[in-house]
Amino acid sequence: MTIDLATAKAHCRIDFDEDDALVQRLIAAAMDHLSSIGVDMEAVYLPSAVCQAVLMLVAHLYENREATASVPVASIAIGVDRLVAPYREVAI
Repeated sequence: MTIDLATAKAHCRIDFDEDDALVQRLIAAAMDHLSSIGVDMEAVYLPSAVCQAVLMLVAHLYENREATASVPVASIAIGVDRLVAPYREVAI
């Protein structure tokens, strides 16, 4: 599975095109973040759990564009961490 603009917009319930560039940047940022914590985002096939983590991050970043958020960030981080934990590369 891959994360494309249409998938991210559907997840965020965005039905207009004005924010397409923003959503594309958020997809890239979410994928960069997961890559930075050891998830192989260059894989040909991304597991559904990793795709869901990307979508969760995109939705969170879309709804919370400022440095503060109305939802505790820890709850989102825990959900993302649990989804990607089996796919993180362990550095020794």
